[in-house]
Amino acid sequence: MNDISLPKNIPLFPLPGVLLLPGGILPLHIFEQRYLQMFREALNGEAIIGMIQTSSDHPYQSRPPVYTTGCTGKIIRHEDTADGRMLITLQGLCRFNIIQEHDDDNLYRTAEVDYLPSGNTEMEDADDKHQRLLNAAMLYLPSLVENDQLEPILEARMSELVTVLSMHCPFSTTEKQWLLEAADQNVRVDRLITLMERAVLNNLQSGDQIVN
Repeated sequence: MNDISLPKNIPLFPLPGVLLLPGGILPLHIFEQRYLQMFREALNGEAIIGMIQTSSDHPYQSRPPVYTTGCTGKIIRHEDTADGRMLITLQGLCRFNIIQEHDDDNLYRTAEVDYLPSGNTEMEDADDKHQRLLNAAMLYLPSLVENDQLEPILEARMSELVTVLSMHCPFSTTEKQWLLEAADQNVRVDRLITLMERAVLNNLQSGDQIVN
């Protein structure tokens, strides 16, 4: 659990395919009126936002269903643009489970939440896991358009490497939720390796089908 005190009631920012993890850094471009209001009101308070993924095939409906587990983020940078938008940077703090969404008159959604351990524990067999992760990443990253942006992170320490790859690799919403819900870093790194190795295998199989 984080040392800082976190509110029991938080605003929710539901987005499909956007993952925030404890310790991660997430830039956001805010333009929709209800979320502009949400972030401005958060800045007048504790500057805490609950990032959570939508769980339906229609994520942009007015109130799409969401997963029950998300991650709080602290607003560490913000900038208002000349045309009324906001540029926000969140730092991931702590995972949470939604206890109950509030039925109120806000433009945006709010919920009572219960906080979970961050999961950023020391990894078992760290050297072995680190090498397995690097091997999977070196096979997987060259297939990505944003490879040049992600490749330098391979020099980072293990915990940062796991967080950045989990957040920024183009996994599906379901896959990202699987990473978020990992009980600790040992589980998360195994899941991350599985996802990258699976993607590499799928790419190879697709290539074989094209050749044949």
